[in-house]
Parts: sequence; C-alpha cells; structure tokens
Amino acid sequence: MCSYAGFYLRSGNTKGYGVHSPYLFYIARAILPETGRYYCYDEIESLRTELLRSREEVGVRDYGVGGERAELRRVSEIAGRALKPMREAQVLFRLVNMLKAKTIVELGTSLGVTTAYLASADSRADVWTFEGSEALTDIAQRGWKKLGLHNIKVVQGNIDETLPLEEREWGVVDFAFMDANHRREATVHYFDLLARHAGEKSIFVVDDIRYNRDMWDAWCAICGREDVTARMDLGSMGLVFFDTHFPKQEFRIRL
Repeated sequence: MCSYAGFYLRSGNTKGYGVHSPYLFYIARAILPETGRYYCYDEIESLRTELLRSREEVGVRDYGVGGERAELRRVSEIAGRALKPMREAQVLFRLVNMLKAKTIVELGTSLGVTTAYLASADSRADVWTFEGSEALTDIAQRGWKKLGLHNIKVVQGNIDETLPLEEREWGVVDFAFMDANHRREATVHYFDLLARHAGEKSIFVVDDIRYNRDMWDAWCAICGREDVTARMDLGSMGLVFFDTHFPKQEFRIRL
C-alpha cells in the first residue's frame, strides 16, 4: 500500500515482533525506538531552530522536482518543509553510529541539518553530500562551521552530472541517505550507482517513499532488486540491506 493509512493498518510497532534475524531484531528493538540523548543532539537542534526562525531569503532551484528556474524563498519556509523531522534524523544518526560507518553518502543536502547528524556520529568518517542549489549549500556550510564539523565534503551541482564523477573516489559506501530527486527514474538510477559500492553490511535509506506515486514505484523497484535482501518500511522512509544472510523480506515498522 502506498498511502500512510495503508501503512499504519499493516505495520507493527518497534518491539520487533516477526523479525527473526538477531541483527535486524536489534535494529527494530533497540536502534529505531531509542530515546537516549547523544552529545550532539542539542547543538544540531539549536541550528534547526535558528533556521526555522530565519528571515533570510534565497533563490532556490529545485532539481529534485524538475524546477527550471530559481525561486526566491525564505529560509524559514524551506526549513519548515524540507528538514527531516528530529526523530527521524536521529534514527539516521543512530544507524550510522551503530554501523561505525566510515564512508557516508547523502543525496540532497538542503539546509544541512540531516548532514550534521550523519557527520556527528564519528568525526573520522567521510561524509559526501550532494546538493543542486548553491544558495542552500552556502547556508548548510555556515551551519556546519558553527557546529565544528570538518568531515563533510559538499558537492554542489546537478546530481545527474556530479554523482557519476564523484563515485570514482569511493570504495565501499557504508551508509547512504537518498533525499534528492523525487522521480522514479532518477531515484532508481541513483540507487543503481550507489549500489555498485554497497558492502554486505551497508545500509541504504530511501526517504519520502510515500511522497508520490513515482517514489512508491521507485521503492518497489529497489525492493525487487536481486542484491537487496531485507527491507524495513518505516512509513516515511525505507531501509535497505544487502547482507545475504538476511531473509529476502520486508518488515513494516512504525517509529
């Protein structure tokens, strides 16, 4: 079911019932619902608050929905619509922290709050983040400077052009977060490129899988890939695993 209503009817809670793999059970039972506070949470959330209150205006072209020209928008409006909710962003932090990920790729930097969560798990990790808008890239970098984050490489430009060039620098991508183009063809294409660098322990996250019919179709296509084993449908985003020891099965879990 594509709709959120259908998801809630068919999903379970985070107690992990029906998940038989110990590793996947640990994620469902311990990582997803964890409520503890990590050292970086408060500083990143202070940055979010600052962006939500900002009256600055910037010209933004949104490649992800086929925008042809830049539109003048207030930063607070962008933050209100585009930033990953705190609870979900912190799930990404905990997954990266659990994995001890060394190479992390994010498609869709936006204002850089989710990037900050990804980079804060380990200052020794390399975080590659891709963003089409130069204006948003500038704001994101200002935020990372305030947070003292120095392990982020931002790649600005059309991801269709930049991703194939930058991927040559990677070995195994331990963690990927896809939140850029919301069209089926582009999403599947980006996943194909990233999957060439997936290791057995890698986790890829596809955001906004219920954003529109295109994204749902993209999610279904990704789930059907031969190299994809277990999947976790969390409602707003989907987790993809490549470990051949896992069942080729999808679990629906409410955060």
